[in-house]
Amino acid sequence: MRFKFDKSKLKIGMRTAKTGLAVFLVLVIFGWLDWGGAQIAALSAVFSLREDFDKSLSFGASRILGNTIGGLLALVFYVVSGWFGHHPLVGIILLPVLTMLTIVLNVALTNASGVIGSVSALLIISLAAPAGSTSLYVVTRILQTFVGVFVAILVNGDLATWKNMLKK
Repeated sequence: MRFKFDKSKLKIGMRTAKTGLAVFLVLVIFGWLDWGGAQIAALSAVFSLREDFDKSLSFGASRILGNTIGGLLALVFYVVSGWFGHHPLVGIILLPVLTMLTIVLNVALTNASGVIGSVSALLIISLAAPAGSTSLYVVTRILQTFVGVFVAILVNGDLATWKNMLKK
């Protein structure tokens, strides 16, 4: 594959501007509320901001569902791992199985677009959650995702879309 720099494509379009605005808003919200975890919300906003409002809404819902599945299976990992004293072999054996289960559950729920986010949530939570606060970490991660998705949907909606939704 050959890469070539095309200076004519070096411009900021509407979707790029909206993405920047969504990241800005997430950072402002998290800074104002003094919350940690802005990286999860900012990434969720970037991933969820699609070509139009409907696609953003659809992908955002998919991302929330996927992260919920991944988070719940991470809780399963911590429970099972706890039964075995958090021995490293449990993770080596159980995480690949839970990864496959995460993929299968998402596909079975017709949520193929949420697979990567779901597996990411499973692995990030399982491999990085602070000991003793796993449940809180899972809930926090899902809420951070929700904030990012909400900001992306808000930014990607135009006034006509919002007016039509409010009339229904």
